[in-house]
Amino acid sequence: MLDKEKLKHYAFLARLTLSEEELETFSLQLQKVLDYVIKINELDLTDFEPLTSLLPSLPLREDKPEESKNREDIIKNFPDREGNYLKVPKIL
Repeated sequence: MLDKEKLKHYAFLARLTLSEEELETFSLQLQKVLDYVIKINELDLTDFEPLTSLLPSLPLREDKPEESKNREDIIKNFPDREGNYLKVPKIL
């Protein structure tokens, strides 16, 4: 089992302050995670290739030139505008 001293050390390295109750809870939770990792390590996974994609290759489409949208129509349909500019909320 993951003892509290090791967990205190890991919390110190992560710059965390944990109460005694949290140490107990996290100790049990982390031990479950470590047990699961140990179980996975026991599996023989040598016959499998790593999965890089669910599809063998992505379907490609032909590039076709298209006419661009009319700027005035886009501005006209935008709900909040000022002259030739689109007004959007500030994001800081």
